[in-house]
Parts: sequence; structure tokens; C-alpha cells
Amino acid sequence: MYFCDLLRIRSKEMLSEEVSRSGIVQEIGDDGKVKVSIISKAQCVSCQLNNSCSSSDVKEKIIEIDNFGGVLKIGEMVDVSLKESAGFKALFLGYILPFLILFITLVIGTEYSDNELYVGLIALSTLVPYYFVIYLLQNVIKKEFSFFVNKQN
Repeated sequence: MYFCDLLRIRSKEMLSEEVSRSGIVQEIGDDGKVKVSIISKAQCVSCQLNNSCSSSDVKEKIIEIDNFGGVLKIGEMVDVSLKESAGFKALFLGYILPFLILFITLVIGTEYSDNELYVGLIALSTLVPYYFVIYLLQNVIKKEFSFFVNKQN
């Protein structure tokens, strides 16, 4: 039984808790890593007026999936899935927690100093160690965000 077949056996409850995008297999490594290209589109791309609007945004993203055990070919269409809870963790680590650190530092700093420039620079500087710790823990964090690949029919 292939890895793809095991992924298809998952319950419908798990499938509803995943975010999925279509992509094309770009590269298959000898170590089992697969690189999949997905096209990220802004919501307004599907609008009929997108040719006259400058806000349409289309970007190609390469996602690397570790330890894939299935049989895929370069150029094959696949679905790349990520658990929704992992998306919320990424949102928290990337946006919410840094915002809270910045905001709390600003509130505490304005209580002790009237120099807004000084407080603002200190608040921004608190993000440097935060992102440094995130960088040091990137291998641990990477394990939390595991992608799944399913062949398209």
C-alpha cells in the first residue's frame, strides 16, 4: 500500500479540517523530498474586473514535502494539504505573538518614559530576539507543519 493510498483512507472529519491547494510536482529528490509548485491567487483574481484593477495578485510558491513515500512523476497534478490547526499555529507564531510582544512593550514603555521614539525603538528591538529564537527552533517548528500530498484523479 502506497503512502497516497494511506492518505486517502483518512476519515471525512479530518479532510474537513484541512486546507488544500492544487499544485504541480516540480522536483523529486533521492531522499524522498518532493517540491510542489502551487499558484497562490488573491481573491480578486476570479473577479471579472481583474484586468482593469491593479490589485490582482498571483504568486508561485514552492512547497517542500519531506519523507514522501508515494510514487509521483515530475509535472503531475497533486493536491497539497495542511491541517487547519497547523495554519492557526503559523498565524499565531508569525503574526499574533509578535504583535502582542510589540503592543505590550509599547504599553509598558509609555508608562515609564515620555520619549516615544525611544519606546518605539525598544519595542521594535524586542522582536529581534523573538525572531532569532524562531530561527533557532526552525527544525522543531518545521516538524509541526507537515504537508500531505494526494494525487489528483
